[in-house]
Amino acid sequence: MAWVMGDSFLDMANELLESEVGIFTSINGEKTILDQLVNDIKGFGSNAVNLRVKSARVSSLIIVSDEEFEPGDKILAGKLLNEALEASIPILCINWGMYLFNSFFGGSDPILIKDYHLHNSENFKHPVFISPGGKLSYTIGGSGWVTIPSDHKFGLTHKELSSELISTIYSEDRILHGIELPGKNWVVGVQWQVHKIDNNPKGFDNLLRYVSEIP
Repeated sequence: MAWVMGDSFLDMANELLESEVGIFTSINGEKTILDQLVNDIKGFGSNAVNLRVKSARVSSLIIVSDEEFEPGDKILAGKLLNEALEASIPILCINWGMYLFNSFFGGSDPILIKDYHLHNSENFKHPVFISPGGKLSYTIGGSGWVTIPSDHKFGLTHKELSSELISTIYSEDRILHGIELPGKNWVVGVQWQVHKIDNNPKGFDNLLRYVSEIP
């Protein structure tokens, strides 16, 4: 188990000599996700730590899964989120990590998209609107309509969104693809597989770059 009672992300962040990006994913392993993230983060000059394997001092946190988290994982992820928020370190929640992020702040579970085949389209891509002025827009380096990879059956609408969070990326059918915690801290969630850099539009790798280059 990666997270150990008594460990504090605040202490960890204050003692860092270099960037250490903590990654937490589902109990099912999802080795391909971990391998991809480790390689990408190393490419940005930082180290990645699998928080399922060991506790470590971290400068940022990624919570990611392509599948729903098991109940025990949700508890562990909630503890990690709480510690990371107290430490004011950047947090990036990806795919089912975004849904967990929303639930952590009191939002509802994602819903099954009625016409998910139409939503994803035949080539598993569709346009989304990036609202200007948000953390995601600032980090990506642009706003407006852009096409992203999309292959998911579940999603959030504003009805399921926590009242403590805001939506800054959404599709034409009002499915939310990017949410943020208001305030100065960089705490965001994205629905699509941003960890697969080669499948993403130009500039979207800045999300991983941002959490990797924290001093």
